Amino acid sequence: MLKLSIDREPSWLDVLPGVRVQFRPITVAAILVARAAAAEVLRAGGDDAEIKAGLAFTSSLARSGIAAWEGIGDADGNPLDPTPDHIDAALDLWPVFDAIDRLYVAPAILQSAEKNA
Repeated sequence: MLKLSIDREPSWLDVLPGVRVQFRPITVAAILVARAAAAEVLRAGGDDAEIKAGLAFTSSLARSGIAAWEGIGDADGNPLDPTPDHIDAALDLWPVFDAIDRLYVAPAILQSAEKNA
């Protein structure tokens, strides 16, 4: 059975100790943009194209999905807004990337696969 979720409000996830991120639900449009970003990387080729495509996919979804965050700041401890540049800088840190990929992106992909099964 296809289960429709009417709740389209952003939700908070604890991604690391002391770091919470508010994510918008992943939309069809966001998935299509992320797929296009990954496809562009794959077309460019290279030895690690598949790895970079995965990075492009997750990064695209994070940039479109992050609405707010708490516990992320600059080197002096001043809170930073989640701008595209700040999101990219956060994603350059493995623990942040891994948490967002596992807690935000992967569940959406699994849910999509279940709907298509």
